[in-house]
Amino acid sequence: MNEQGSVEGPLMVDDAGREQQLAFFKKAEVPAYIEHMVESYIERKTSKSWDDPAVLDRMRNAILVQKAQYWKGKRVDYRKAYPVLGYLAYHAPVYLVQFEHIFWRIIEEGLAKPHMRILDIGTGPGVVPLAIIDLLGRIGSGSADIYAVERSEEHLEAYNALVPAAAAAQGGAVRVEKPIRADIGTLGVGSLPDQIDVMIFSNVLNELRHIDIDRRADLVVSFAERLAPDGTIVIVEPADLENSTTMRQIVRAIADRNLTIYSPCSFIRGTTCNPARCWTFEQKGDIRPTRLMERLSAEKDGYRFVNTDIKYSSALLRKDALVQHTYRVPPGAKFARLSHLRQHLDRKINVAAALMSGNLGDTRTKVYKVCDGTPADPAYVIVPATLRGTNRDALEGLSYGDIVQLYGVLVRFNHDHGAYNLVILPGTRTEPVGRPEEEGAQQAS
Repeated sequence: MNEQGSVEGPLMVDDAGREQQLAFFKKAEVPAYIEHMVESYIERKTSKSWDDPAVLDRMRNAILVQKAQYWKGKRVDYRKAYPVLGYLAYHAPVYLVQFEHIFWRIIEEGLAKPHMRILDIGTGPGVVPLAIIDLLGRIGSGSADIYAVERSEEHLEAYNALVPAAAAAQGGAVRVEKPIRADIGTLGVGSLPDQIDVMIFSNVLNELRHIDIDRRADLVVSFAERLAPDGTIVIVEPADLENSTTMRQIVRAIADRNLTIYSPCSFIRGTTCNPARCWTFEQKGDIRPTRLMERLSAEKDGYRFVNTDIKYSSALLRKDALVQHTYRVPPGAKFARLSHLRQHLDRKINVAAALMSGNLGDTRTKVYKVCDGTPADPAYVIVPATLRGTNRDALEGLSYGDIVQLYGVLVRFNHDHGAYNLVILPGTRTEPVGRPEEEGAQQAS
């Protein structure tokens, strides 16, 4: 509700704003004004040109150290200037566009409000706030108060140099509050603002590897006390196997503590899943390298400093039990559970499941992860290279988390990966399952 007590509707975006944002995604890149701000910040920090060879070389070294720490499972250290500059050069461009995709989905799902109170937990140099500022400025609607928590003094210095300036450059629709300097592992909930509409943990929980999954879930749930009754929690992690599967286990543990997974999980069987082998992620189109990234990659082994592909694992959670899909497999429906696929090897069956990935294969053999919420070995829908006809594109156009009914798929077992394949055949029938409001709209038309 607003201050007058009336219920606000969702944030609405006009056609011009929607077209501009979709055009941005088609040719995604760090906006020029943010790119220039980062370059100027590097110059202020180093007292040299942003592309000075010595500056670039120190950033390269910082990036290599960060990557080594990450893959060894160590917490990346941002107590000095160059690790933060390396982060801005290598990680920030992808994370910025990545969160624009996530925030746009929140808007498209009707979960955003015309005015929002947003809290970014572990904000780093403010990449998530920059994404929000940029998107709201581009679509020309919506406003926000942005709060943030960060423990690194160097990150906060970059945040204070970049985020308020970006908000001013985009017309002031976003008000940037002074960030809270604190370690989220010891931060008291009472120090946080209340009635938060969107609370974000972006690439943060994986850095808390010194505490176990249950304690990380407890941390998120404790912060959720500051969430508005109709607020949304956003959790984002890298798409690699370890971090992605760990995130799914954390999200499952959070759901066991009375928060609801809005998406991408649907639990269409009403069962509790086992996410230990749930490696699922989204992939979006590559971004254009920044000028800084191009200069960093101009030397030998330059590929080490190019980071343009967007792959991430994410989940949205709610306090009010709202979910993206309310569909449940009807009682008596002849759809096999994915946990029972062993009983149907080499037979044609019907299944209902949620699409949990884009195409993981290639243009010839297409591979899609699917899930029905039962504790099962991984299952994939396979569109074989030999298949011809309309079924080659049977899953094209479906979004991450969408539910589909498949009639007449062939069950195979992949011994190399310990997973089941559901092979699309020429006679397979595919039926996407719309949401109730979508189905009602179709009937009305």
